[in-house]
Amino acid sequence: GLPAEWGFADVFGLDPELLCMVPQPCVAVCLLFPSAKITGPRRAELREKRKSTAVEAPPSLFFLQQHDGIGNACGTIACLHAVTAGAASGAFALGDGVLKDFLEANKGRSAPERGWELTRIEELQQMSDATAAAGQTEGAGTDDAMDSHFIAFVQHDGMLWELDGRTTDEAGIAFPVCHGPTTAETFLPDAAKIIREEFMARDPENVNFNVTALCLQD
Repeated sequence: GLPAEWGFADVFGLDPELLCMVPQPCVAVCLLFPSAKITGPRRAELREKRKSTAVEAPPSLFFLQQHDGIGNACGTIACLHAVTAGAASGAFALGDGVLKDFLEANKGRSAPERGWELTRIEELQQMSDATAAAGQTEGAGTDDAMDSHFIAFVQHDGMLWELDGRTTDEAGIAFPVCHGPTTAETFLPDAAKIIREEFMARDPENVNFNVTALCLQD
């Protein structure tokens, strides 16, 4: 369902001069990161912060929960979050197919319900993996690295959202994380700043961070 002129491009670095090489417009950023030192402590902090400063996501932001039943499929879900956010922003229209059908059928459902529906659609999982892995980044969007996790950052209604189907509240319900205002022009550097400060800084000696961007190809 993704238009041919759109695709995932590798982001070779987070410095301004390297970010300038990423084709524009860019509607989503996907991060593959080593999870051992980052995931547990950070999710606990986000869960605690949510109690007092939560920003509720608008219904138009498509977000789903990653259940154990889908296996190690964080790449599939990150890709889905990226593509659906691009479509919701009006950057492109999805063509007829299994992805568009999935979105239409699950518009009114909760994040956990959408996640369970995804476990039933093997074709969509396979298509998402193939799309996210189309770039040069090894393991991007796939299950190559069992000790890593894959998430998406998207811009939606002027806000920057972190979409991780495994970040859950105390009731076990997944929630998206709002990182505040952004614009089409500042989205990529804004996302890069979050990646540097909230992910790379927690495991500074680790080189196993990979970033891809969903953007309009040349």
